[in-house]
Amino acid sequence: MAPPTKVDLRMGPVWLLLLLLTPLLSAQVSIVSELRNTAESEDPTASVVSATGESGTPYSPDPSGSVTTPSEAPEEDWTSAEVFLYSGDYSVLGLVECDRAYSLTGQNGPLPRGFYGPLRPSMDALANTANFLNMIFQASDLRESTVQEDMEWYHAMVRALLEADPLIRQALLTFDADPASTTPQLVLRASRNPAPPRYQNILLQDLSSQWESLHLPAPAPDDTWFSSFKFPASSNQPTSTLSKRVLLNDLSTLDTPKWGRGDSYVTNRSGVRWANGPFLECEDGRFLPGWLLTLSTSFYGLKPDLSPEFRGVIRVDVNVQGFDVNQCDTGDAWFANTHQCNRTTMECEPITGQGFRLGQYCCRCKEGYYSPPDEGGALNGSGGEGGGVCYPALPICLPCWPGCRRCEDGAPCWVEEDWFLRAGVLAVQGFFMLLVFISMLVAYQFRRSRRIRASGLLLLETILFGSLLLYFPVFILYFKPSTFRCILLRWVRLLGFAIVYGTVTLKIYRVLKVFLSRTAQRVPYMSSIHLLRLLGVMVVTVSWFLCAWTAGVLQNRDRNVPLLIISTTSDGQGFSLCDLDRWDYMMAVAELMFLCWGSILCSAVKPVPSAFHEPRYIGIAIHNELLLSSMFHLLRFVMPSLHPDWMLLLFFTHTHVTITVTLALLFIPKFLHVSRAGREEIAEEVYEDEVDLRRSGSYLNSSFTSAVWSDHSLDPDDIRVNSFSALDTY
Repeated sequence: MAPPTKVDLRMGPVWLLLLLLTPLLSAQVSIVSELRNTAESEDPTASVVSATGESGTPYSPDPSGSVTTPSEAPEEDWTSAEVFLYSGDYSVLGLVECDRAYSLTGQNGPLPRGFYGPLRPSMDALANTANFLNMIFQASDLRESTVQEDMEWYHAMVRALLEADPLIRQALLTFDADPASTTPQLVLRASRNPAPPRYQNILLQDLSSQWESLHLPAPAPDDTWFSSFKFPASSNQPTSTLSKRVLLNDLSTLDTPKWGRGDSYVTNRSGVRWANGPFLECEDGRFLPGWLLTLSTSFYGLKPDLSPEFRGVIRVDVNVQGFDVNQCDTGDAWFANTHQCNRTTMECEPITGQGFRLGQYCCRCKEGYYSPPDEGGALNGSGGEGGGVCYPALPICLPCWPGCRRCEDGAPCWVEEDWFLRAGVLAVQGFFMLLVFISMLVAYQFRRSRRIRASGLLLLETILFGSLLLYFPVFILYFKPSTFRCILLRWVRLLGFAIVYGTVTLKIYRVLKVFLSRTAQRVPYMSSIHLLRLLGVMVVTVSWFLCAWTAGVLQNRDRNVPLLIISTTSDGQGFSLCDLDRWDYMMAVAELMFLCWGSILCSAVKPVPSAFHEPRYIGIAIHNELLLSSMFHLLRFVMPSLHPDWMLLLFFTHTHVTITVTLALLFIPKFLHVSRAGREEIAEEVYEDEVDLRRSGSYLNSSFTSAVWSDHSLDPDDIRVNSFSALDTY
C-alpha cells in the first residue's frame, strides 16, 4: 500500500471532527423535534406547515377545501360513508374526517327505473346547453373566436345551468384546445354554498390550473366523465349521439351571419351519460350529506371538412339522496337483484319512500312456503301489515304441505276428503240409477198392462229419463271441480228438473182441462204426443237459458272472472268449488215459481177421482219438492264454503228425498193397487193414454170420450154427461 500523502494526513483531523459532530447533530435534531411536538400539543391553534413551506395555510389540492393525508398517515376509514349508505343518518358523517370524496364505483349498468323521471329536468338542461354551445361553435361567427374573448358568456351559462334544477349541487363547464391533451383548457365550476334560508350563494370558480386536484385517488371519482367523451375508443364508450341539421339563413336586414347555409350537429337527452356510481362530496374535512350523481354531455365544433370536432364537456352533480333504491328489481340496473333474500323460497319487496339507502326491503315467503311465527314471519303471499321480515333480519321459509299454495304451518291446507264415504255415496247413487234404468225396461216390457197404459208409456219413460239426469249431479260432485263439470252440473240439474216436473205438471193440467169443464160439449183430447210437444217447448226454453248462461261464463273467463274459485272451510282448509252468481239465483227462483204453479194445479184437481189416485200422489210429490228444494237452495247459498264431503251429502240427500220420493209416489201405488169395481172404476183415469196408439191419426183426432168407450153401445155424448154426473155425486 502507498504511504499516505500530505493531503491525506492533513484531512485526517477533519474526518475525525466530522465523525464526532454526527451524533451531536442527531441528538440536537431529536431534541428540537420533541420540543416542537410539545409546543404543538400545548397550542392547538399553531399553524400547520404546508407542503410548499409556507405557514398559516393548509395544503388543499382539492378546490373544495379538502385536506390531504400525509403518506405516512394510517389507512383511511370510510366506515361512516358506508354506514350512511344503509342508515341515511346525517349525523354519522360528522364522526370521521375525510380528505377526499367517496364514490360508489362498479355500477356499470343503466340507472334504476325510478331515477329517470326526477333526473329528466337536469338531463334536458344539459342537452339544451350543449345544443346552444353546438350552435355557437358550429353555426355562427363565434366559432372562430377564442374562449377568453367570450368568458363572461360562459360564466353566465354555467351559473344558469346551476339554476335549471334545484337538485343540481354544482355545474362544470370545460373547454378543450389540444386534441391530444388529457386536460381541458378551461374549467369553470358553479356550486351552491349553504346560506340563510332567504337566499343562496352561488360560488363561481376557475379551476383550470387545478384539474388534477379534482380527481384524487380512489375512492374519489375519476375523470371518466371527461375522458370518455374526448377519447371514446380508449374508454370503450360509444360515440355521442349526434343528429345533423342543415341551417338556412334569410336575414337580409342584418349584417350577420355572413353565410346563408350551414351545417350543425345537435344532441338530445339520450346523449347524456352518468357516472359509474354516486359519491359523497368532502368539504372542510367533512362529508356533505347527500349522495351526488354526475351527469355529463359533450359539445362540438366543426373541422375543416365539416365533421364534428370535440370542444368540451358540460357536467352537473345532482343530489339523488331522495331517490329510492330498489334492490329487489331484476335486470342489470344499479343495485338490481342485490338483495339477500333466498331466491328459492323468498320474494323481495322494496320499501318505498326511504331515499338513497340500501337494505330497504323485506323478505317474504313465496307461495308454497311459510315462516314459523317465532321467526317473525307471516303467511306466504301476505303483504302490508307486518308480513315478512325486513333487512337485515331474514325469515326462515319452510315448505307447505304438498299442493298447498298458502299455509300457516306444515299441516295440510287442502281439505282431506273421506274417500270411503264418497265411494259409498257413489255406489248407492249408481244403484238407484240402475233401478231407474231397469224401471224403464220393465215399463216398456209391460207397456200393454192396464196400469202402465193408465199413465201413458211415453210419459212414464220421459219421467224416468229426466230422473236419471237429476241423479247425475252427485256423480259430478264426486270428482274434482273443473270449468266443464261446473257447466255440466247446471245443465243436467235444470234439464232434468224441467223434464220430470214439467211432465207431471202437464199431466195435472190435462186432468184439470178435461174433468173440471162444466159442459157437456166435447173437449179436444190431449194425447201423450200433445203433452210431449208442450214439454218440448219447456225444454227448449230452458236450453236457451242455459246456452246464454254458458256463453256468459266463457266470456267472463276471458275477462279473468273464473267459474272455478278457491274457498276455505271454517278451519282454514282450502278447496275448489263452482262459483255461485246471480244466474244461479235466477235458476233457483225459476224452479220454485214453476213448482208453485204445479201446486196450484194440484189444489184444483183434488176433487177428481182416480183408479190409482195418481193426481193425489203427484200433488204430494210437487209439494215435497217445493218444500225441500227451498231448504236445499237456502243452505247452498248461505253456506257456499261447506266442506266438499258435506256438500256431496247435501246433494245426495236432496236427490233422494225429492226425485226418489217422486218416483216412488208415481210407481209404487200402481203396482200395489187392487182393482176396485163400481163407481170408481167408471171414473178411473180416462184422461190417460188408454187409446191404442196403433190406430189411425183420424182416430186420435176424434173425441176422447168416444175413443175410451168405443166398445160400448152408448152414445159418446151420453157417456160424457153420465161421467160428469158421477163426478158430481162422488
